[in-house]
Amino acid sequence: MARSSLPSYLVVASTVLPFLSLPTSAGPVITRSLGQRTFDYVIVGSGPGGSVVANRLTEIPGVSVAIIEAGTWAEETSGNLTFVPGYDGSFLLKSVSQEPSPVDWGFITTPQSGVNNQTIRYPRGKVIGGSSRLNAMAWGESSVGTFQKWADEVGDASFTYDNIRQYYKKPVHFSPPREGTRFANATPTFNAEDVGSSGTLQVTYPPYAYSWTTWLAKMLDSAGMKATASFSNGNLNGSAWHMSAVDQATGTRSCADVAYLRPILDKSTLTVFDNTLAEQIIFDNKKTATGVRVSSSKGAFTVMATKEVIVAGGVFMSPQLLQVSGVGPKKLLQKYNIPVVADRPGVGQNMQDQIFADVVYKVDLPTSSTLGITEVDIQAWKTNGTGPLSNPGGEFGGFEKIPQDLRVGFSKATSKTLQSFPADWPEIQYLSLPTFLGDLGTTPRPTDGGNYASLMGTLMTPTSRGTVTISSSSMHDAPIIDPKWMTTKEDLEVMTAIFKRMRQIWTTPAIKKITIGDEAWPGPSIKTDEDIVAFLKQTATPMSHATSTNKMGKKNDPLAVVDSHCKVLGVKSLRVIDGSALPFLPPGEAPQSAIYMLAEKIAEGMKHGN
Repeated sequence: MARSSLPSYLVVASTVLPFLSLPTSAGPVITRSLGQRTFDYVIVGSGPGGSVVANRLTEIPGVSVAIIEAGTWAEETSGNLTFVPGYDGSFLLKSVSQEPSPVDWGFITTPQSGVNNQTIRYPRGKVIGGSSRLNAMAWGESSVGTFQKWADEVGDASFTYDNIRQYYKKPVHFSPPREGTRFANATPTFNAEDVGSSGTLQVTYPPYAYSWTTWLAKMLDSAGMKATASFSNGNLNGSAWHMSAVDQATGTRSCADVAYLRPILDKSTLTVFDNTLAEQIIFDNKKTATGVRVSSSKGAFTVMATKEVIVAGGVFMSPQLLQVSGVGPKKLLQKYNIPVVADRPGVGQNMQDQIFADVVYKVDLPTSSTLGITEVDIQAWKTNGTGPLSNPGGEFGGFEKIPQDLRVGFSKATSKTLQSFPADWPEIQYLSLPTFLGDLGTTPRPTDGGNYASLMGTLMTPTSRGTVTISSSSMHDAPIIDPKWMTTKEDLEVMTAIFKRMRQIWTTPAIKKITIGDEAWPGPSIKTDEDIVAFLKQTATPMSHATSTNKMGKKNDPLAVVDSHCKVLGVKSLRVIDGSALPFLPPGEAPQSAIYMLAEKIAEGMKHGN
């Protein structure tokens, strides 16, 4: 049977597969929007923040909600590319020579001094559902200590783990893995009480696991990361099978629009303005947000809000919209002749992101290097929602602190910084893909017909801080995105230790039984710390987990943009509810879980007058 030349995590459908039974029309909503321009709440963006809040606010009888979204329904521009979990690699771009999909904004960073002045693509969703339509579907929680830090930094005890855990559970409808679809030794253990069961976001263990992953589980256990039930109980250190935002019944991606918007499209109180760009937030003379000026193919107009404007455009677009609307650093606004509504120096500052590197070996078992995707696999997904296309990839992983033997060379500054994190905050996350990853798919792959596997080590304690700033007074001009990856001594030292630790793990007795030959990537020529740093500067890859460009904080925090209710400081009737509002990037499976959690928490507070 013919096989795709790409591994499943990078499959791009040359012929888009037929749809499953999915709603595909937003016509009634778009038609309804033409006559009404005033609503109780106007929400900019339809990702996990915007969709959750829209859904919850429409539960209030008589309350009207409008969503302004620059993109449209995914299937209208990209078929079912975003519905198939195994196609998620299509969106994980790094090189500027790679073409973004129709559901991607196509953002490009400034030259990054920490990675040899490379200019790098940064995927973000320009689509209803936002980046939940592009991400790798990982689901899990952060740690108990992380939320104590959150509560302390924002001065609000309602953010401790015991208090926020209900909001982690609220979005989720967990289903156990489908019986008979995974190898017996790939059967996850879990406590169903740790995850929710009454929500609409489908979460499960995908109905397919690669045989390589069973060896990864042995490898991480042998390295000291003992198996745990899941990463959904406030504990991270250890290893476990990953939960994914995948529908157990259909094998399709579960995302913000599927879980929160599509089920309520028939509500007369909800209007979706798709293919509509938010141009500017309108304020009255009392600094109260009263609406949003927008544009579309139908022209420019204003959508008015009688109660609040909620910005949920994501880590790049939300600070950009605030800045062009007069909320941001005074000097920046004056540079572009934007009237200053509120001088908030933190808007667009404090960007945090994780980076990873990988080490690759040739292995003596089938991986997607040779398995690819067959017609049988395609039919399995179309018919039953099973097989490798139901799997987003990286189905097992682990977290740990850097072992003591690799901490010996840390500078005092790095040691002090790591000690400042909570005791249960891991320093490394391990992921793996059953293929030759290299420099995120841009490295020439071996042509020997062998099977390869990649171990990825991700920095969980980034100290580099980036920025997002406007390039003009217009939302039509992309913001200037400067993540500043690996620009601190601490990040370089910790990433060097992570690289060395991956090499240690690859040589544990448990895995040496199936490795073939020497390290395939980067290879034995990388020896000294100087070699490792040079390698990392050229090949380290962002996780695209940026957060905190409108950070939550106390009123006396000069970088704080929103308070603990996500209300923008210095103005009235304006909130930011998305990843940009997180006070910092929490460790864990992925930030999307924290964004759903935050949106559920804030929406409940809004329903009670907070």
